[in-house]
Amino acid sequence: MLGLTLLLLVALAMRLSLLVRSNWLLEGDDALSALMALGILDGDRPIMLKNQAYAAAWEPYAMALSYLAFGISRVSAKLPALLGSLGLIATTWLLAREAAGRPAAWFAAALAALPPAYVLVLSLKPWAPYTEVILLGSLSLLCAMRLAWPKHAQADGRWALGCGVCGGLALWMHPLAIWYLLAALVSLLARVRGRRWLVILGMGAGGFVIGGLPIWLYNLQTGGATLRFVLSGSQGQTADRGAVLEAWWNTDLPRGAGLWHPWGDSPPAAGLAMAALLVGALAWAVFGRRRLRFRPLDSVLVFLVLIPLVFVLSGFGGPALNPYGFDATGRYTPPIWYGLAVVGGAALGSVWRWRRGLACGLAALPLALNLASVLAIDPLAAFQSPYWDRLPADNTPLLAALRDEHVGAVWMNHWAGQPVMFDARAAGQDLIAYDWYDVQAGGIDRFPEYLPLVRQAERPAFVLVTDEAEPELEGRLRALGVAFDERRAPPYVVVVPTSRKVDPSEVTGALDYRY
Repeated sequence: MLGLTLLLLVALAMRLSLLVRSNWLLEGDDALSALMALGILDGDRPIMLKNQAYAAAWEPYAMALSYLAFGISRVSAKLPALLGSLGLIATTWLLAREAAGRPAAWFAAALAALPPAYVLVLSLKPWAPYTEVILLGSLSLLCAMRLAWPKHAQADGRWALGCGVCGGLALWMHPLAIWYLLAALVSLLARVRGRRWLVILGMGAGGFVIGGLPIWLYNLQTGGATLRFVLSGSQGQTADRGAVLEAWWNTDLPRGAGLWHPWGDSPPAAGLAMAALLVGALAWAVFGRRRLRFRPLDSVLVFLVLIPLVFVLSGFGGPALNPYGFDATGRYTPPIWYGLAVVGGAALGSVWRWRRGLACGLAALPLALNLASVLAIDPLAAFQSPYWDRLPADNTPLLAALRDEHVGAVWMNHWAGQPVMFDARAAGQDLIAYDWYDVQAGGIDRFPEYLPLVRQAERPAFVLVTDEAEPELEGRLRALGVAFDERRAPPYVVVVPTSRKVDPSEVTGALDYRY
């Protein structure tokens, strides 16, 4: 118990340090969930995230409960993600114990408690339920392993029901739960024989229907929106699969395995040391067996093989090749580490049986490398969106400027506008922001209901994110003969037309991605 307590305290301290140093920053996607949670408090009952037929609206509900308990704030918005990040320690422990015993479980839990910087940051971002996929998927795989390697006098029905419920919930969270579902299926097919299948199939299918009930209801309401999205993504995967695999191998795998991160210096020697440790653990897991038979640890190896396989064959891997250099697929990498943590824990557990000091020394190396990577990053940079990274730590100066100008509605890019809207609500200030340019350029219209509200506002303003002495918008307004006031709250520039309202359609070209 003391060891567990210390492990959780270290894990919590490291996570809190990152969150506090980033001022609990919410980027655009995070703020979407945070704003949806406010809508839930007002009576909304979404099943999926707004205009995202593939991602569950789990986080908004968790945030809404957090707001009720602790008030509306950035801290409350991030508490569910913090708890989920800590929960990964427990599910990794359980999976490793089932795969390789108690010593392996403790080593794996330590690797989950102190993951690489990239994995840790992503586990603390409430942008979509990617962490919950790992939590629920791990539990589903755990139940399948218990069915495949039954303990004496166990109740198959209970474990099959648990496998199905967790698998259904994981699928609601995100379609990439298929990594865990297929690994569970392979484990069952490899091991289960005879009449046990009747109970397992019956209870498992029933549990899957129950766990996935939200997504079934959503697709009934929308004519199969999730299914259409997944099928269109697969059929529309025109990217060269070899190039997608290369991108995964060169970028996503190294980040998920802790070889490097994009937020500062990643010493090549540290990456090579981590790679050597992980390759050694994988080699032991694959070749260090006495008999050629399917073992519990092989379930996790199957899962690790499925990650690149599904990534390459599905539409989810295509964005890795985007022409803008965005980190569009990094969000799918954390499961790599938690699978490797189980394999690494199993390898260290094997060493523990004959050289305890050596096992502890070997475990200390990846933990030290991960700790060094976490300490080296700039948290404010790390918690920015991979698509737009110019958010300040604090939006209070902007909110004060808008309040002084009596502005309650703005035209503003959504990467900044959504966090500002949330911060305004947390401060007791009314503000609506709408991203005109992104929608015109083909982006997702996240809050279409806000467009008429901003247009009808008495004193709408334009908020740009720029350090230009004179943004193009101001020249355009002068050309239109429109008088305006300008206020600066770096990095924001507030432009308030004063002689008349200006519809964004009049100045679309001056609201582009520069701002």
